Amino acid sequence: MLNNLVCIQISNSGSLYDSFLVGSSSCRRCSLENHSETKTVIFLDGVFTHYLLKELHHAPFYRQQFTSHHHGTYLQIVLVPAAREIVDYKWNHRLEYLVRERCELDHTLSWLSTLGGAFSALGDYFASCATMAGKISLNQMKLALRLDDPSIVARCKLYLSLSLIQRGQFRLAKKIIYNVYVNAKGHFVLDTRLINMCKGVWCKLQYESEIYTRKI
Repeated sequence: MLNNLVCIQISNSGSLYDSFLVGSSSCRRCSLENHSETKTVIFLDGVFTHYLLKELHHAPFYRQQFTSHHHGTYLQIVLVPAAREIVDYKWNHRLEYLVRERCELDHTLSWLSTLGGAFSALGDYFASCATMAGKISLNQMKLALRLDDPSIVARCKLYLSLSLIQRGQFRLAKKIIYNVYVNAKGHFVLDTRLINMCKGVWCKLQYESEIYTRKI
């Protein structure tokens, strides 16, 4: 019993007007016993069949020559295993490594984000926690650069600016927030979430700066 068939019907006008793939020769549509036209059966592997159908679809001259030899017939292609596999295993291993690396980086970035948020919350009360939050933000930025994700890099800069605000380094924090905001506004597709984050951190900067000025 044939398991995989490709059936092509060739019209009298010299064009292919029906091609389909079925999973079994018992399929009524692909069963050719009831057709009065001539049936041609050939055995090909899937790779050759793929390129054959591509050529028949895209090359008019080749299609014309092909149909001239199979005029008014049904062409039945029986798919057989290829003599040699064409899978690029080296490239497959490379992609596997990249996928695993991306998963690990995403996982690590999530952990650092949670840990950094905890230290940032305590940074309003303890200077050492604010310093640690800044170090975590820098490590997050390194991972974001490795992931080549500009949006995450921009957010990491804002996290770093929060740490700087908590440590009283308002000028540097102001420059970072302003640069992130200008870059976000200059994008063709606006990241409203990032823009709102800039506005929120800017309000934090103004509030802490005012309190610091009053203490002086």
